[in-house]
Amino acid sequence: MYSMELKVNWEHKRVKHAIERMWLRGINRKDIISAIKKGQKRKQKKNQLTESLYSYYSVVYDEYFYKKQDIHKVYPITVKIW
Repeated sequence: MYSMELKVNWEHKRVKHAIERMWLRGINRKDIISAIKKGQKRKQKKNQLTESLYSYYSVVYDEYFYKKQDIHKVYPITVKIW
């Protein structure tokens, strides 16, 4: 199976909120990447963000696909516990 390279942008200003939520919930960066790769995906209707449900938490993120460079770029927005 062919897949694009996944890049998570941890330096973007919008990601600060997600990092704070991760610290509060004991979730690390590897867990976020696992959720994005393996989680059940759904699109939010209002703002077209993607939510990936995985294990006991979900990650809301904005994603962009750059097919010419073969890159899937992700900007985490927040982390939820359910």
